[in-house]
Formats: sequence, structure tokens, C-alpha cells
Amino acid sequence: MPNRQPANGDLIKDNFGSIWPVHLSAFTRLLTALRAHFDGDLDMLLIMATIGERTRPEHWASGLTDVEKLTRGAGGRDRQLPINVQSIADYARIPRETVRRKVSILQDKGLVLRAGDGRLSVAPEAASLLAGATSDTLEYLRAICGAMEDAARRSRAG
Repeated sequence: MPNRQPANGDLIKDNFGSIWPVHLSAFTRLLTALRAHFDGDLDMLLIMATIGERTRPEHWASGLTDVEKLTRGAGGRDRQLPINVQSIADYARIPRETVRRKVSILQDKGLVLRAGDGRLSVAPEAASLLAGATSDTLEYLRAICGAMEDAARRSRAG
């Protein structure tokens, strides 16, 4: 895996001692919370995230803020592009049979829909059912952004 330097890599490197503990603590809380939302199953979380990522509209617009518009199966540029089990397995590097079993559970929970041809998409109810997981993720991002802002402020102060 290549070691790429992010745009703010120097800021991170110069402030590693203050950013890393915030990241570690917040990331651990996030994984623990997300694990709880998915019955203790991080593979199921990864499969759900993969379905969301890989079925996102090809012409994703940052202004597309209505999750219902994304998940209701409307035509045109805003509709999801369904994915099959093998593609999920390949992308997430999880065995196909494991993906198949966990997708069945996600369907039972009302998070994933299966079309007649077997392809999968995010169910319209997923946004509300996973609101807690989204909130937990936003808390993680707030913590990281706060640590980065504090580091930038210290760097500017000299």
C-alpha cells in the first residue's frame, strides 16, 4: 500500500502528539458504537457501507442532501446503481458466501433491497434506521476536525 502524504501531512506530522490521541480515542468509540449498531458484526457494517458506496449515483452531486431522493429508486441521474453480491465480496475482500449470508440479515433488518435480478441497493428506510450510526460517525468527524483546527491554530500562533 503506497504511503501518500496528505495535503495537510506536515500539520499532522508536526502535531502528531496531539492529533493521534484524539483520533485513537474517537475512532475506538466510533468502531465500538458502529459494532453495536450491527449486532457486533463489523463485517456486516463493511458490507452495508460497501453497498452504500458502490451504489451511489454516478453523477453524485454535493448538493444532493435528500437521502430519500437517493434511496427511493427514482430514475435519472439521482438513482442508485445496484450491485451484486460478488462485486461486494471483491470490493470488501470478504468471502462471497459470508457476504451472501450477511446481506440476507441486512435485508431482514430492512436496510437493503434485492431486485428481481439479485442486485442490491440501500433501502429507503436505511437512513432513519441508521440515524444513530450516522450520528456516531459525525461525532468522530467533529473530534478529528477539532483536533486539526486546534493544531492549525497552534501552528499559526507559532
